[in-house]
Amino acid sequence: MRARVILPILSSLISFACGLNAQAVVRCPDQNISLGERWKWASRDGAHLAGGKEVWVGYCIKRLMNEDSYMNSGNFYSGGIDVCRSIYDIVSGDTSRRTADHRTWGEGRNKIIKVLKEVAVLFRVSGNFDDEGSMKKIEVSNMELYVDLRNKPLVWLGGADDDQSVSLLKALYVRQSSSELKKDLVMAIGIHQDSKEAFPFLVGVLKSEEADNIRSQAAFWLGQQNRSESLPVLVDAAQDDRSTKVKEQAVFAISQLSSDESTEALITLARKPRDPRVRAKAAFWLGQKASQKAVMTLESIIDDDEVNEVQRQALYALAQIRTPEGVDRLIKIAKTHPNQRIRKQAIQCLGQSDDPRALDALIAIVRN
Repeated sequence: MRARVILPILSSLISFACGLNAQAVVRCPDQNISLGERWKWASRDGAHLAGGKEVWVGYCIKRLMNEDSYMNSGNFYSGGIDVCRSIYDIVSGDTSRRTADHRTWGEGRNKIIKVLKEVAVLFRVSGNFDDEGSMKKIEVSNMELYVDLRNKPLVWLGGADDDQSVSLLKALYVRQSSSELKKDLVMAIGIHQDSKEAFPFLVGVLKSEEADNIRSQAAFWLGQQNRSESLPVLVDAAQDDRSTKVKEQAVFAISQLSSDESTEALITLARKPRDPRVRAKAAFWLGQKASQKAVMTLESIIDDDEVNEVQRQALYALAQIRTPEGVDRLIKIAKTHPNQRIRKQAIQCLGQSDDPRALDALIAIVRN
């Protein structure tokens, strides 16, 4: 059964219990008009019907996610069922659990179960929606997570497809002056998987004159988009961006791309950039790729790089590759590397290994 959103068609003020308090919900009466028109209705009529100086305005999209994963923007209060209801329960009044659309890739132990989940995009607004400073907060959360809206009314706009959602979020972005709100809007746009507008928007922000924290957010979500077109954009940012923070975030984003080309890009970044912090980050995330070519590159960096921090990050990454060959490499480094600090770190890594050969090597080193 496909995941569904219950969209009541009546426009009325309904209260649901949440702990000892009541949660007021007003629903847009026409779920068939565009999301932009529903937003205008919320500004014109919905907030007035809900009452209160501040209201939440929200809608939901569908996103394909790992079965055991959830999305929450981190600032939104969430607690157990004894504290509050889920967003879905607040909106629908239906406390029954829903069966989502499961899609499976791979076989056996490598099987990945993907689920089409409903994700709410919520805005806390005060006063006239068009006034500067009226938007106070933007949150993203799976509908099934438990939340506390702090007794502020919720104006619910229903479900939206990705294109309509991104179009609205882009319009809100250009009207904001707050760096934090812009960053949150970039995140909200970045979660969309099927919008033709999300990717070019993120690229535009990354290459813009916006604050570094906003552009860093754009780099992160370009990696989460997992599109081949993201790779050259992120490589350029990792090599040439004016901000170290953006460079390092671009390296991480490259590591999130599931392609052989992204591994090759990390290898290049681990060897060539002038900025040692970029090389160190690339070396670390290269280790997470755990391919044979990546291992060879890490070993080369540990042997030859002139910057200790780059060598240390490469060694740490190599230690995360849990194979018998990895332990052999750590033992060799611990015994023979010319840099005493690198030998010490390799010994520490061996101490965290449960391989019996690691203990034997440590005993031999101590006795010598």
